Amino acid sequence: MKKPWILALFVLLAFSLSACGWFSDDEEVPEGRIEISFWHMSPVGGDSYSGMRRIIREFNESQEQYFVRGTGINFWDYWDRINVAIAARNAPDIGFHTLDNVILRAQNNALYNISELIEADLAAGLPTIELEAFIENQLDFAAYNEQLYALPFTATTRVLYYNLDAFAEVGLTEADVPTTWSELYDVAKQLDKVSGTSIERIGFDPTYGQGTYHGFLWQNGLDFFDENLDVTLNTQAHVDVLEWMINFNTGDGGFTRSQLNTFGEGNQMLGINPFAAGRVAMIIETDGLYQTMKLHGSDINFGVAPIPVPDEDGIRINWGSGFSIEMYNNEDEERLEATWAFMKYLMDYETQIDLADVNGWLMGHYRAMETFVAGNPVLEALLEEVQFAVDKVYVPYAPNWHANDWQRYYDDALSERRTPAEVIAMARANYLQKQENWEAAN
Repeated sequence: MKKPWILALFVLLAFSLSACGWFSDDEEVPEGRIEISFWHMSPVGGDSYSGMRRIIREFNESQEQYFVRGTGINFWDYWDRINVAIAARNAPDIGFHTLDNVILRAQNNALYNISELIEADLAAGLPTIELEAFIENQLDFAAYNEQLYALPFTATTRVLYYNLDAFAEVGLTEADVPTTWSELYDVAKQLDKVSGTSIERIGFDPTYGQGTYHGFLWQNGLDFFDENLDVTLNTQAHVDVLEWMINFNTGDGGFTRSQLNTFGEGNQMLGINPFAAGRVAMIIETDGLYQTMKLHGSDINFGVAPIPVPDEDGIRINWGSGFSIEMYNNEDEERLEATWAFMKYLMDYETQIDLADVNGWLMGHYRAMETFVAGNPVLEALLEEVQFAVDKVYVPYAPNWHANDWQRYYDDALSERRTPAEVIAMARANYLQKQENWEAAN
């Protein structure tokens, strides 16, 4: 008989492995089949695991040449795993990555050339991937030297979520959903709700959710970088946008910074999205928030709309940030053939609808998604905004320009440790230094 502590150790180990999502499908490979590996983000125990496993199994059962072994890894672990595997030339045959930096892996010869594979299919009279079904802008991000090295797997978009129950409280209707920055402010102030000196609900805050400085710059025809990838951040208009974000709820006798900080800390303690908690009446978020609220049975009556734009010459645009699907260069012709067959299966019209249903994602195949969202007003509105979604440009000397490189300056501005003008000047100097260092080394 095993000692109790040994049994406990086995249980703990099994739980740990499951939590990391590192169990892979364990079917035996039928004799004579070519086996390939597929890493995805549907780990054991996850809501989408059984659906993803079924999709893989259906491919395996549809033919007798290839066998796909899927491995589900949770979202937070996935990126370290895949990046280490690519660097060590030990990547799976096929997996997900981020669409905005496909160029980096293509330059390093880590990916197969999709354009060549499509051309070979056409020359041989074989069915292949219909690129017309995908949005051109997304395909552009998957290209390097005018050749495709990946395909857009998901079609993430950002929109304005609005709480119609909160609207009704103050006599507003869906006709009052704001379309411009001035309308956004006017409506938001009507939706603010306080009790004494405590904030109970904020109408809107540009710094909440997926509101980003670069996204608001794009709406103004501005950016961090010009077409030559030289840093900008050099105009008063850049400063004005950041000031608008920071002062939205503090200007003109609004809330104090202390009130906003206390309110924000309360949101963090709840551990759920503040819109889903009813504490923010309007918020910029991705299509993923719809799925989150659906899974958790939210009873909020809500809708989605395009993000309001600046009053003068505002541009309808949002940050896409989708996933790519990539075939990693293993220099094995047999596995390449098998991987390409599976790639075509994953990007097929019917499979894309199935994947959307399983994962709750808007997929890259736009025609398939038109079918998938039909009859659902929220999903239809989300898909409409995909046409106005763009990803962030890849900058070789500052690949994390929008995240770690910018975050410390952004935090300084939000905390009012420095003025918007000061942090933008400091950020610009940092990017210029990064560019100088990179050019010297390359």
